[in-house]
Amino acid sequence: MTGDFAVDLVKMYAIVLSGTRTSWLAKLRFWLFDYELHCVACYRYGRWATRLRARNGFLGVLALGVYWFWNRRNIRVHHTDIFRRADIGPGLLIMHRSGIILGPAVIGSNCVLHQNVTIGQRIADGDLGLPTIGDDVWIGPGAVISGAITVGDGCTISAGTVLSKDVPPHSLVGGNPGRVIAKDYDNSNMINFVVPSGERPS
Repeated sequence: MTGDFAVDLVKMYAIVLSGTRTSWLAKLRFWLFDYELHCVACYRYGRWATRLRARNGFLGVLALGVYWFWNRRNIRVHHTDIFRRADIGPGLLIMHRSGIILGPAVIGSNCVLHQNVTIGQRIADGDLGLPTIGDDVWIGPGAVISGAITVGDGCTISAGTVLSKDVPPHSLVGGNPGRVIAKDYDNSNMINFVVPSGERPS
């Protein structure tokens, strides 16, 4: 298995299971019953189906049809909708799946998402732009990130934050409206595991 989803799995195995020492039976249970994995897999499949459609219209339409039904099920059952046009780097980890809504934003590698996160346009202010979020960003429960803003590498978005302006790298952000609480904040313990660069797809 290659590509971004393979990197996602390396990270999930390391955090949720026992890394490379995980037994095949544990991996099978994980694949069958870990619904956070299912949500990430659906998003990655939708990205693949979109690329397939550009190469082969007929097969691509069939693949996108499968994605549509799969994503509809995720919305109904898990209340999670990660749009296939979102550009999310490798090492995506969903800690708690419920209530996650992601529009076609740009998100870097090794992102950690918690429940009830919304990332998308700030339509109320007429801002139809979308956020650009850097690498190694931790986004806590109930956070809202909206508008044409940039969130720097290594940022930590605290639970319940409503963010609609740029924040520099390695910032701890909190509040409504969101503001920088601390600079040069180290979130490595919260990210927990960063996929080594040698294991990322080229």
